[in-house]
Amino acid sequence: MDAPSTKKPFSQKRRIGGLWLTATAFFVLVSLSRPLYAGTALHELFENIGVVLVIAGVLGRLWSTLYIGHRKNRHLITTGPYSITRNPLYVSSMLAILGVGLMIGSALITAIFVPIFFLLFAYTARRESEYLSSKFGSAYDDYAARTPFFVPNPLLMKIDAEVTFRTSALYTAFRDALFLVALIPLCELLEYLHNERYLRAVFYIP
Repeated sequence: MDAPSTKKPFSQKRRIGGLWLTATAFFVLVSLSRPLYAGTALHELFENIGVVLVIAGVLGRLWSTLYIGHRKNRHLITTGPYSITRNPLYVSSMLAILGVGLMIGSALITAIFVPIFFLLFAYTARRESEYLSSKFGSAYDDYAARTPFFVPNPLLMKIDAEVTFRTSALYTAFRDALFLVALIPLCELLEYLHNERYLRAVFYIP
């Protein structure tokens, strides 16, 4: 039986608001600037790695949603992606964000914004962890003791024979995935607009 909870689930409105604010600042800066090595082989390499990371992030979020779905904050999920990290959704999102940074081609922008996104996710994850500990008691504490907070450990993988999920949860996951996938052509569009001088770079950055 679940332990009585003394805390309320963390409100996602703050996290979402912070993400939108940071993402807006990110794309404004990208629109006004160009990387110093744009058009080089190194830029192309970063773009290709970035695309792979975005796709990996999307697949990771879909996989995690199959396990957590509508059960978030209702049941303690400890298998699948949740057996190798306590926050697979946020890990997957960070992969996608790092991928977008590499696609832009600026090491400086990536070095600035990736840590900001990480801090937003880490803060949210800490608050969620406090709530889950309050709700599930020793069951969650034991799970937390053996499962990494963020960096996955594949050696801990535990797979269920079958997983049930609600289609509404999967629909939400696909909607979020489409947003992340849309960042790939968006980055290409920004590069095209800069190359054709529809967008003028105010400054160049490494």
